[in-house]
Amino acid sequence: MKVLVVEDDAALREALLALLHGWGYALAAAADGAEALAISAREPIDLVLLDLCLPGCDGWQVCRTLRRRPGHQPLVLMLTARDASADKVRGLELGADDYVVKPFDPPVLRARLQALLRRRDRPLTTELRWGELALVPGQTDLRLGPISLELTRKEALLLETLLRAGGHCCSKAQLLDASADGRREVGEETIKAHVRNLRAKLTAAGAPPDLIETVYGLGYRLHPALSA
Repeated sequence: MKVLVVEDDAALREALLALLHGWGYALAAAADGAEALAISAREPIDLVLLDLCLPGCDGWQVCRTLRRRPGHQPLVLMLTARDASADKVRGLELGADDYVVKPFDPPVLRARLQALLRRRDRPLTTELRWGELALVPGQTDLRLGPISLELTRKEALLLETLLRAGGHCCSKAQLLDASADGRREVGEETIKAHVRNLRAKLTAAGAPPDLIETVYGLGYRLHPALSA
């Protein structure tokens, strides 16, 4: 699951990114509306955490533009200090899915995020499976048959991406995007290291050594013959 945090206050943006990263989400970040629209046009975003008071293109305009785009529609959770009923109604009428007023309690924000994401056709509580592998999106605890493994956040995000691909190849660029934390980029060599570590954990737990295949020149995939 990927969340785009749109907030012009740098300190609050970093705090939100740290909070969401701790909850297991892949992240992207934007400091203004124009940047948010550019990111959402080129990346698959599941949910936009959207501040309203943005420089230039404000949150109202961002939400309106997102809802006018054809194709994929991310969820929109407005996060703002405006608590007037008229503002809430306006946001919902423009296509926002929920509205949270600042300041907020982190557990409340997390519950609202999870409630929204459960509405999608890929809910947080649904396991992704591949043979004996079972992973709940957003969690780092992996089951391999009767064995439970603890993954790092990036390992879990990479494996989730491979599981969602259903045996199709994921490019290194896709995996790079899936493991982003919204604040810094990781390079292809880092992706290779994470895949190597993930393979080692899976193999040590009894998985076939070729469960994660290298598709040379392209990327990685889960071995199609091992899906049953």
